Amino acid sequence: MTPRTGEGNRIDAQPRVAALVRLGGPKANRLDKVRLDINENVVGFPNRVVEEMLSAVTPTFLAAYPEPGPLYEAIARLHDVGPDQVMVSAGSELAIRYVFETYLGPGTDLVVLDPSFAMFAVYAQLVGARIVTVPCARDLSYSVNDVLDRMGPRTRVVAIANPNNPTGTVLSEAELLAVAGRAGEIGALVLVDEAYFYFYRESMMSHAARRDNLVVTRTFSKACGLATLRLGYAVGPAPIIAEIQKVQPIDHANGLAVLCGRYLLEHLDLVWAYADAVEAGKRFLLEALERLGMAAIGGHGNFVVMDFGSDRERLVAALRREGILLGTWLRLPFENNYVRATVGPVEQMEVFVDALERHLPQGAGLPPAAGAS
Repeated sequence: MTPRTGEGNRIDAQPRVAALVRLGGPKANRLDKVRLDINENVVGFPNRVVEEMLSAVTPTFLAAYPEPGPLYEAIARLHDVGPDQVMVSAGSELAIRYVFETYLGPGTDLVVLDPSFAMFAVYAQLVGARIVTVPCARDLSYSVNDVLDRMGPRTRVVAIANPNNPTGTVLSEAELLAVAGRAGEIGALVLVDEAYFYFYRESMMSHAARRDNLVVTRTFSKACGLATLRLGYAVGPAPIIAEIQKVQPIDHANGLAVLCGRYLLEHLDLVWAYADAVEAGKRFLLEALERLGMAAIGGHGNFVVMDFGSDRERLVAALRREGILLGTWLRLPFENNYVRATVGPVEQMEVFVDALERHLPQGAGLPPAAGAS
């Protein structure tokens, strides 16, 4: 019997995977651009810092499997928790995925802000959970009462990015504790993603050390400037962390990422200095946009949401031709012409503002966004 070659046969993905819609493709040709599109550290650290980070890289280091133990201990010291309350991962994104794989599944609900970090919905859908959304208001804010109202008997995880991306808005500590309290009553876990912590400076980390249903995630991809190495971590109750670690690969942390992450935890002044420079850049940018008659919402992250009005596509394309990349698509529950720009130090924001001003229609400000300031 002649074996079948498979030509013309369709191999179907699992329905939960086939139903996913993923946007974008492989990144390329960005390093020589003004990268204001995906909220990275947009300048990096000085060469001397990079050389110091890599000084321990030897042939033996590269040949051996990673040893993340010292990084676990450094994170535990930073947050005054035990190493058994820490999980290191390839970016906080994978920590989030492991939480969802551990605590979500068919017949369960994820409560999440809309819009928020896109991978919340992707990972929930992959494990067959239902996604319950809390839409933002026209001013991009959220009501904690709306979050509480959407929690029910099927809720197993409430995921809140704080500050939230792409809105830049936050829930207060008291509001997040109210969410955690309600979640505890119904047997649900609260995950607070603090990817933009260094720009906001308020944290739920101390509560993660004490509450039995709160996990906080952090990343080294934003203020810490290690996006290319994919490093993050989660802190939470030891029993929760132990369950989540069951779904991790054996060697779950890149050795080079571990090395550089430890260096930055020992030199956090570098991270705080960059966060300070971004804050100055944000003040400059918001003042410049106001002068140009453009509505903007600053928020608490390292980005600004601007209303480009009906001129959005032309302006974005014109800036791209000059090597300035912007976040061009905001999935909001209402029609909008918003554009998100990552903020860097003042010097870089001057380049952006100068280019933007050249391409604005002469004497034309853009229409204000509802609730913008």
